[in-house]
Amino acid sequence: MAAENNLARDLHSVMPQTAPQVQPKQQPIQTPEPKQQRHLKVEKVLLVVASMIIFALGVASVSLEIMVATANREVQDTNRAIEEVAVMNTNLEQEVQELSRYDRVYEIAKAHGLEMNEENVRNVTK
Repeated sequence: MAAENNLARDLHSVMPQTAPQVQPKQQPIQTPEPKQQRHLKVEKVLLVVASMIIFALGVASVSLEIMVATANREVQDTNRAIEEVAVMNTNLEQEVQELSRYDRVYEIAKAHGLEMNEENVRNVTK
């Protein structure tokens, strides 16, 4: 029995204490190769035409924005000129009223030797 004990000890010393883990065989994952897509001539032409249309629309949009901005500037300039003329007209109307005051006209008439004749006076209304 002593020999059997030694044999058992030898087996334990030869064999590792942990059982080896069995690894399952990994099968390689098969990925389908991508198919090469060939663009037809028609598709290329359509792509080029669509790109040209998009580019043309972008250019047209920018030019229209510039035209609108220019028109707005012209409208603002015209409105400013109209306001200046309106202010000038108001000032001139005020000056006409100041110059046509009765006492001023009467003084000028006296300075030139004119007299007031009630028979020749007429009231004029606008």
